[in-house]
Amino acid sequence: MPIKISLVHFLNSAPLGWGFLYGPYKEGFEVIPSAPSICADQLAKGEADIGLIPSIEYQRIPDLAIIPGISISSLEKVRSLLFIKHKEKKEIHSVALDASSRTTVALTKILLNETMGLQPTFVTHPPDLEKMLVRCDAALLIGDAALRVNPDDYDAVDLVEEWKRLRKKPFVCAVWACRKGVKFPPDIVKTFHAAKEWGLQRFPEISAVYAKSLNLSSTFLEDYLKHNINFDLGPEHIEGLLDFYGLAAKHGLVQNLRPLEFI
Repeated sequence: MPIKISLVHFLNSAPLGWGFLYGPYKEGFEVIPSAPSICADQLAKGEADIGLIPSIEYQRIPDLAIIPGISISSLEKVRSLLFIKHKEKKEIHSVALDASSRTTVALTKILLNETMGLQPTFVTHPPDLEKMLVRCDAALLIGDAALRVNPDDYDAVDLVEEWKRLRKKPFVCAVWACRKGVKFPPDIVKTFHAAKEWGLQRFPEISAVYAKSLNLSSTFLEDYLKHNINFDLGPEHIEGLLDFYGLAAKHGLVQNLRPLEFI
């Protein structure tokens, strides 16, 4: 039986999964492309053995272990996690939340409360910015949908940039998590690191593919992968992740915090 991998279908995740989809690591793995929230659900239900899950979901799904050294993170400014409102809008009483997000939903609630003292009404909504801003005063948009937006057309806040200003740490958006009850090959960590390195060498190819589907320039997308996304999970990343978990617990977004466990 192949190992089932639930992979986020966004551009920022593509380098981590490219080797399993199109490269030398296809054998022995079955890849299920999904939205971030769906990846978490598939892992929780046992429909996948390994998932690239929103980092907040590690604290919500029991019996998981993290593959060390790999993440979807940002060190300074991410460009694809945007809190958006019209420039003429002064007050925020309601926020439409991208339905595909969970980590960034938690981050949005934390930052609004910590930096502005706001506790607006939140409405889960498909990622359609025009409709989101008709229904609510502001919107959270993530991933490829956010990349299609010109931030200069709106009052837009890059949420990682705001996190870095507030906490001075990297922000970890997603991690590879494994179900602890599954028996994995002894070289599973080595395989995922090799697949990561293989994918990181293919930014031009990946960007060209996504440029067609997103109707954006491959140069813009390659620059995004090179300069906005970081794929490591080192000591500073872990420090930022634990800080995020602490704030999530403070704001009642997770309960019974548990330490990080690695496979």
